[in-house]
Amino acid sequence: MNAFVEFFVSSLGRPPDADVPLSRHSSFRIGGPADFFFEARSSEELKSAVRLARRHGIRYFVIGGGTNILFDDAGYRGLIVRNNARGLAWVEEDALLEVLSGTKLGDLVDFAASQGLTGLEFMTGIPGTVGGAVFGNAGAFGRSIGERLLEAVLFDRSDREVRVGRDLLAFSYRRSSLRQERVVLLKASFRLQPGQEKKIRADMDCFLQQRKARQPAWPSACAGCYFKNPAQPDGSRISAGKLLEEVGARDMSNGDASVSTAHCNFIVNRGQAKASDVLGLAEELKRKVRERFGLELEEEVIRLAATDSML
Repeated sequence: MNAFVEFFVSSLGRPPDADVPLSRHSSFRIGGPADFFFEARSSEELKSAVRLARRHGIRYFVIGGGTNILFDDAGYRGLIVRNNARGLAWVEEDALLEVLSGTKLGDLVDFAASQGLTGLEFMTGIPGTVGGAVFGNAGAFGRSIGERLLEAVLFDRSDREVRVGRDLLAFSYRRSSLRQERVVLLKASFRLQPGQEKKIRADMDCFLQQRKARQPAWPSACAGCYFKNPAQPDGSRISAGKLLEEVGARDMSNGDASVSTAHCNFIVNRGQAKASDVLGLAEELKRKVRERFGLELEEEVIRLAATDSML
């Protein structure tokens, strides 16, 4: 480990932090200490940190805003890299909006509006980073970010930068190939349509009000919708929140983890919840839906165990 830290300092000019409580970097406010934690301020730092971990056989995981993840009570045995590489540019000759993956999703939506570009308004109010949103094909109101992405620049498992089209990212409901292949997203390019800023911002306000009306009030300690909307036999999807409402989830809790009174598909930390509290509650919710409706709920929130890895 000492050799790893020494190489880290020589390559990046500063060491990773040690024994950092991951609860500080989680919207759930849950998580034990990571052995190492590093905030990458640029794409070059992001690549260097990942490259060093790979070469030294150090377990690692890249996070964005920490808004859709449940860290382990035991923390993480390896290196957590927080991607804070931010930047936006409108490339007029290619009609593309290019954005670094550590950019806040809200900044992307706002920048598109300021340029009179329409197509991302439905993402208004979704927390986290662009990288996290693309990783999980985030969306709302029947739409998803993958529909608007044209191409991406990845840092692959051979430490190379590669540019790929959206088809290779294999987007589906709340899923992309990034989630399976564990490559690192560096940059995303979006092709949007010209529009009127006034109309775009009016639509953004409308989406935001709808979101506020049916979700827990900020700053609730949660990670967004906990479960994906399950598919029915005919292929259509039904609201997980509706199913949970019908099985009486609204009054359920486990330790300091409880189902939100505002929306049954949100699990909230009432103060001192542990990951084990959340996981126990989630299993009971899944059981109730399975027994009542014959449907299996699948987690949308990423659970990062202490020994999970992107190696």
